[in-house]
Amino acid sequence: MKKILSLLTVFFCSLPVFAGMSNSIEYNQLYIVGTAVKGGWNLSATPMGKIDRGVFTWTGTLTAGEPFKFMNSTDGWHKHIVATTKDELIKEGEIHHLDFYANWQLPDMYDNKFQVSETADYLMTVDLRSMCVTLVKAPAATTYPDKYYITGSALDNKVIELPKIEDFEFKYSMTCKPGNVILMDTPERGENTRYFVPMFEDVDLSFGKGYAANMGVTTDPAAKGWSVSAAGDYIVYISCSDNKYQGKKHAPRKYVYIVGGCCELPWNYWDESNNCFSPNPENANELVWEGELANGVDGTPEPDQFKILTEKSWTEENYHPYIQGTLAEGTTPIRTTDGGDTKWKIAKDGNYRITIDTFRETMTTEYLSPTQEPTSTDGNGDGLAGVDSAAIDGIELSSDNHRVELINSPEPVDVKVVNLAGSVIAHKEGISKGVVADNLSTGIYVVSVTGMSVNKSYKVRI
Repeated sequence: MKKILSLLTVFFCSLPVFAGMSNSIEYNQLYIVGTAVKGGWNLSATPMGKIDRGVFTWTGTLTAGEPFKFMNSTDGWHKHIVATTKDELIKEGEIHHLDFYANWQLPDMYDNKFQVSETADYLMTVDLRSMCVTLVKAPAATTYPDKYYITGSALDNKVIELPKIEDFEFKYSMTCKPGNVILMDTPERGENTRYFVPMFEDVDLSFGKGYAANMGVTTDPAAKGWSVSAAGDYIVYISCSDNKYQGKKHAPRKYVYIVGGCCELPWNYWDESNNCFSPNPENANELVWEGELANGVDGTPEPDQFKILTEKSWTEENYHPYIQGTLAEGTTPIRTTDGGDTKWKIAKDGNYRITIDTFRETMTTEYLSPTQEPTSTDGNGDGLAGVDSAAIDGIELSSDNHRVELINSPEPVDVKVVNLAGSVIAHKEGISKGVVADNLSTGIYVVSVTGMSVNKSYKVRI
């Protein structure tokens, strides 16, 4: 503790003030510098690959007897991550501790470097959360299979082939119990079976962000694979381009948003238009949207296309098709991993129902009807599209707060609420006022009102 306090004293006493610059350790980037690496002392020449918050790997050649250390930022030489002793010899398989100094004029007594005794290709791992570094000789290049199979005690030792989607990635959604999950290249265990495992021991299934987690390979039938400490729904991905692994524990979403050139207000997510999906009360993993999609007017960017946002932001996770211009028909897979800003395309204008399954990562699109304004049976064409309330021929309806309510009628009437698929949502007979339907999902509905002297239909948007 005394050593830590003395180091902090050196740090704060020697720190000049630079407006707007942070002196905290950063967990999103790390660079290796020194004459031991090809990039030398070029601050940004040799970045390390991030595999999780604060965890980085790098594969490359280290020259024996030459120094190296780590830098935590590219905006200047002030965030040093160094050895704890002078000219510290780092040996294969050993864990060495790190010190961090935010100092523009780091004294030589603290600017300790590492070195290796043998020039070779190494795989180095730095964990800034526990402030340690380790390295091993770089493994030989691995060949990867055309098919992956997943098994393990978390799946009751069932063997399942991972579906491959558009030569882009292998992906599988599964419900696990506590145990382990193993990836292998044969449908049955055998002498020639190869097991694909995490690079470290006791790694949880959901470890790794993006396609940054490399996999090791072994023929040891006792390979444990990834651990599952908490029961639940998980999704695993393996990139076809570089065979890197990602896993995540699934959590249902409460909302997503449709945006596009074919939407009511093209490419807006910040407006009050009908762009938000509603949860399916019968399936927590599903969200549903109903509304109109139509080819945008001249000048609208990508007028017949759309994508899905998970937040009202362009930078959060988006839902895309795997291939640009995929028709929004039937059930298509959703891509949540990196691969370009692709969009779905509509083939015709009309009213649609779109269901997003956030666990299976699929989108089901149903074409409900052509785009047209509902008209009254007497040809007057009355409608309530986008209007909270209206009074026509003495009939006063309200369609706000996700409900349809008859505010007033000069005579008892029958009121029926029908969705765009033609299903009757609610039906009240012989009423002069009152709530007809409540807790309606966002979408477009047709409300018919019939009585002795009235026979009309109205379009309402909830």
